[in-house]
Amino acid sequence: MAVLISVNDNSVGDGFLLAPLDSTYEATIKLKTDPATPTATVTLQASPNPAGLVFSTVGPITITPVETIVTVHAMMQSSSRGDTTIQVLEGAVVAASFSVTSIRNPTINFKGRFEVRFATDNNWFNSNPQYTAAVDVIPAPRGWTWALEGEPPFVPASAVPENLDTTGLGRVIRLNNPISPRSHAAPVVSTVNSISGQTASGTETFTTGDALIGQPVDFGPDTYFAGNYTGDPLNPFKPGDPTPEEFWNAGAEPMALFQFKLGNPSLYFRGKSTVGPFVAKSTTVDTHTRTPDRRPIANGIVQVPAADMTEFGLPDVVTFSETRIDLLLLDWDALPAGDSTTRRNLRRRISHLLGAVSTTKRSAVQAAYPATFNVRGGTLTIDWDGGGPGVGNWDFREVYTGKVDTDLHALPGGSSVIDYMRQYFSFDFVWRPFAFHSDELCGHHKGTFKGTPMMTGNHIGDPHVKTVNGISYDFQGVGEFTLLKDGNRMEVQVRQTPVAAANPITDSHSGIRACVSLNTAVAIRVGSHRIAYQPGPSREKGRLQFFVDGKPAQLPTQGLNLGGHFVTTFDANGETGLRVYYQDQSVVTVTPAFWNPYNIWYMNVSVTNTLASEGVMGHIPGKSWLPRLRNGQDVGPLPTSLQDRYNMLYKTFADSWRVKDSTSLFVYAAGTSTETFTDRDWPAIQAPCKMKPEFEIPGAPILEGMPIEKAEQVCKLVTDDDLHQHCVFDVATTGDESFARTYLFEQQLRRSGTKIDLHVMDLPNNPDRKPVEPDQPPIKGPSGKLVKATVASIVPDSPAPKGKVVFYADDKKVGEPVPVDGLGRARWKVKGLDKGTHYVRAEFVPDDKNVNHSSSSAVLKLDLIKSTIDQKEEGPQPGTDGGGGKDGSLFGRWYIWVILILLLLLIWCLFMK
Repeated sequence: MAVLISVNDNSVGDGFLLAPLDSTYEATIKLKTDPATPTATVTLQASPNPAGLVFSTVGPITITPVETIVTVHAMMQSSSRGDTTIQVLEGAVVAASFSVTSIRNPTINFKGRFEVRFATDNNWFNSNPQYTAAVDVIPAPRGWTWALEGEPPFVPASAVPENLDTTGLGRVIRLNNPISPRSHAAPVVSTVNSISGQTASGTETFTTGDALIGQPVDFGPDTYFAGNYTGDPLNPFKPGDPTPEEFWNAGAEPMALFQFKLGNPSLYFRGKSTVGPFVAKSTTVDTHTRTPDRRPIANGIVQVPAADMTEFGLPDVVTFSETRIDLLLLDWDALPAGDSTTRRNLRRRISHLLGAVSTTKRSAVQAAYPATFNVRGGTLTIDWDGGGPGVGNWDFREVYTGKVDTDLHALPGGSSVIDYMRQYFSFDFVWRPFAFHSDELCGHHKGTFKGTPMMTGNHIGDPHVKTVNGISYDFQGVGEFTLLKDGNRMEVQVRQTPVAAANPITDSHSGIRACVSLNTAVAIRVGSHRIAYQPGPSREKGRLQFFVDGKPAQLPTQGLNLGGHFVTTFDANGETGLRVYYQDQSVVTVTPAFWNPYNIWYMNVSVTNTLASEGVMGHIPGKSWLPRLRNGQDVGPLPTSLQDRYNMLYKTFADSWRVKDSTSLFVYAAGTSTETFTDRDWPAIQAPCKMKPEFEIPGAPILEGMPIEKAEQVCKLVTDDDLHQHCVFDVATTGDESFARTYLFEQQLRRSGTKIDLHVMDLPNNPDRKPVEPDQPPIKGPSGKLVKATVASIVPDSPAPKGKVVFYADDKKVGEPVPVDGLGRARWKVKGLDKGTHYVRAEFVPDDKNVNHSSSSAVLKLDLIKSTIDQKEEGPQPGTDGGGGKDGSLFGRWYIWVILILLLLLIWCLFMK
């Protein structure tokens, strides 16, 4: 007998499920026998079962050659790929099995071809470079793209986008359904090709296993590249035309009227990017005119990985162009003699391609067809950047990043991934177009789409927890707990210590009036390392100790690189705070304060921009009142009785997330362990609570508290809703007004915090999509590496921070601090480093620390194939990758001023004569 099994229509035996977040996500198991076996009785089990699979039924199940459907969902994240196995048992015999992996945070990967009939870059952006029966020369200056006789126009007449909402501008980017495709161009098709997600140990990718895979991907009907600029500051627009609302250099432009679409009418996701209201037109290049503006925007030009070229089967541009010209010559030979539209268009295409083939090939074509084809400009040319045969625009790409966060619509239609995506309100979009060829007006692309990790959690004061999905509740347990966890990459543990208070306040979320505790120590997993910030043997002020991998260490005032993650300190209202910058952009902030009445340290913990969802600070599902238990179980809705709430919160939930000796990240003195700091009876269900002798602090008073009305006045400057509520709670409970100062500082940290996104990229020496005429001499080779830092506020839609970025290589400062431009960007052209592997990072120094706080980036690896020691160090380079002057101003280019001064001198000389 043969039993056949598939999971989500995947029968290859290597599938994926989604670990729960807001809910569980069902997958479909289909069971049947082969035609030779009319019936069989089976049962289901998962063994091994690290993902905690739950079946809709385990049987007995009678199956036949007609499919029987059972559903299954995971309760936990897998440790590694294929660690869980579904077994179909006939009696005690395994008749069939299927390996599955439970992943978190799915990313949709898509790829394909695109067509775009955009206006030429070095011509007026709203020109229509189209051949006609009467016009056989594209008006100078020639551009890189051109329309053949009889094709639809590139742009409507006089289409100047004076408002970002203007439609009907042409230049549409199509990922499917091209308009008038040219002969021999490969089909323009774009689909979802795989799903990636995280296990506890890393990222895994699956090419089958969800209904979304294979579905079409497309942009909106009016989405276009919004450069709107010639690149020439002396002639930026067509004379007589009004100025567009925005204009951008090549390699820096956004996609306007952006919309992203997945699927079909029965299974889909679609959404747009938020764009604020019109205020005024831009007067400088590369400047946003709207706030917010979350459209995808290009972030410079980088080399295409060789693997991507291989994946699409792309040769170098010379080989591609010579293959294409041979096909067109065959078409030419097959045409009847005499003039015709088809013949004229073929001659134009072949003439353009002559600039992109080898000299030998060009000579051979012109010899075989004398006086027929002449080299025309405006196409990809051989080695225009001097980097070797076929290196140039063909194998450089732009990288667009943006948000999809408005006008969101989704229908799962059997896709667990789309069902998972429905819990998000914002999505990260990344798109990488490359290998565009003007003969066919088509290129290739890859992209990703995933829910935005906007989750931020806090653990503050008498432990007030704000979960990563924004729900506040109090957790006053005593002991060591997992606060937040993301697989094996990141984990934050806290130690909570009881405090005697006579006036406990009722928590509005749980309805429980509990005695309080304080967070007195923090331990953090940082990749393969662990750090701890905890009191030493003495409780005296100034004795907090820092540990790395279990050993005492100096506080990292100059920064500490832990496998690419970066740990540093900051001034925390006179104390020394700690920050951990993870490579995935998560940031953990620890803010210590000393509480004089109790002679004890306490710590506030914040985690921003994280994908982590497990722990005391973890995601609370939509129909639950607490985060999931460690085994993934949903605790369900809020119980009716206070006794049931107390038992769930301080017994079941607390014990689920308690640290064990085998899992603790803390450092212990001899004879102590996590049990030393544990009291399972605190808090009692009703005050007063009896403190055990080992937790008593000699001479510490029992805190009498103060009326809530007075606490409200003490906390009036703390205006963030959750912080104000927690401030009132702590001040009223303890009677100590110093808590208000701590909350005021936390509010300032929250509002003024910054983050740095760091990228290492190849530095091209020619602007993107601007051709070099074939008669021009070769340009110098690739001009090296560029490190680009983008500084942003951690508060969405805030203005770009103002200040300077300091770059470091191998922990040594390089060059002078670089002022950020109006978009928060600064760059360092790599100089003074020998060939080999280096490690780079950046620090942001604000102009006004009351407006923005300092921040650091993670550490990136930089590989140099040749030394840059002999190259002179460049000074500060604000602005975009395209260079320019102050904030990209048209008047910030020194040579323009030189020309103007010379013209004035010439006029003066003529006048004096």
